[in-house]
Amino acid sequence: MIIRNISYLICNSEHIENDCDVFIEEDRIGAIGKNLPAPENTVELDASGCVVMPGLVNAHTHLYQNFLKGVSPGLSLVPWCNEVLFPTVGALRDGIASRNDRSAYLWSAAAVIEMIKGGTTCCLDMDLTMDATLAAWRDLGFRSIAGYTISNRWIPEEFCPADEEIHRKALQFAERWHQPGGMIQVFLAPSTPFLCDDNLLKWCRDQAEVLNIGIQIHVSEIASEVQESIVEWGMTPVERLNHLGLLTPRASAVHCVHVNNKDIDILSKSECHVVHCPKSNMKLADGAAPVKAMLEKNIPISVATDGSASNDLLDMWEEMRAAILLARVSNNDANALGAADAFRMATETPAKICQIEAGKIETGLFADLAVVELKDAHIRPIHPDRILEQLVFCARAGDVRDTIINGKFVMRDRKMLVCDEESIMNEVDAIEAPLYARRNDFRY
Repeated sequence: MIIRNISYLICNSEHIENDCDVFIEEDRIGAIGKNLPAPENTVELDASGCVVMPGLVNAHTHLYQNFLKGVSPGLSLVPWCNEVLFPTVGALRDGIASRNDRSAYLWSAAAVIEMIKGGTTCCLDMDLTMDATLAAWRDLGFRSIAGYTISNRWIPEEFCPADEEIHRKALQFAERWHQPGGMIQVFLAPSTPFLCDDNLLKWCRDQAEVLNIGIQIHVSEIASEVQESIVEWGMTPVERLNHLGLLTPRASAVHCVHVNNKDIDILSKSECHVVHCPKSNMKLADGAAPVKAMLEKNIPISVATDGSASNDLLDMWEEMRAAILLARVSNNDANALGAADAFRMATETPAKICQIEAGKIETGLFADLAVVELKDAHIRPIHPDRILEQLVFCARAGDVRDTIINGKFVMRDRKMLVCDEESIMNEVDAIEAPLYARRNDFRY
């Protein structure tokens, strides 16, 4: 494939080319330049009047929540878990048992369609981890990481098998699906420190090293979580994870809203990644993560959507804007976070979390790209010297014309090429209604 006449090629947050071509050879970027020669049988795509950019990478979400768009009441995190999340999990598990995993396939397919149509080419999903979820990723040609979510404290007993069973199933799942650096990978995802005892956290630490895979965990999302950790363990969640050896460059800590200066120093020295979910944090009234302070300590930070139950959308464009605005208002500083920062947090940095050779456009990296049209009123007039700022502040998911993953079109001219979108969404509508109605049967 060769993409011709690119008006603006955003190679990364600091490097933009104009009026050039990109040659894609199989699954990789083969060449970047002007008037590139096209080998025989090369597919040509005209991108005049468009931006070509790295595909967005959503470093943290929960796709099983895709059936809960717009239904969450005004609750903070713990009541939200008890009144919204756990009943939904119960209904989904019950529905899956009677439908041979079709529900899991559908929530995953619907979420992937939404992400592809917004230019997202990869996500890290902490899910009700089932084979059907990953089968949907495979069928739709979507690059994904399954965060195999485990816990052994606090949650309802029926969701909490014995530790030996947790270990066995997690390792079997990784053996079945993990493709190092490939289209589908498996990470270990101990849900959050207060849901895991020390032995389970240390097991995750050790197995991640043995398997050479990543770890993702929710950390210090709400103030009471930190206070209770200090009472029970004598340490903040960050201090406890550091004490147990989980904070390494292979780990990503999601949220980190309520972290103090000592926590920030620990995160910085450990080279652990942080994942910031601004819209979710605002919706649940968690607070504002100290992103500016963490960036000043050179902590690698990504932006992500979190799940649809606490965000409603899987729209990385909105998330970039929310990250900037929340940082500015919470610091009373209009320069606290810029467009280049947010763009890097949605592309290059999360690609490192996901251990994929993507997030930038340069030769040798995966051809995971989005083609964005610049034709509609909300993004015009165009200011060529401020094109990155215009993208981050003005572009919408619907401006993405084409999405390319692993060197292949998955969407072209806004049409999904890897599935029958209408059929999938009709089936989602049909299957979701009885599941949603059954939530009240699973109150805890």
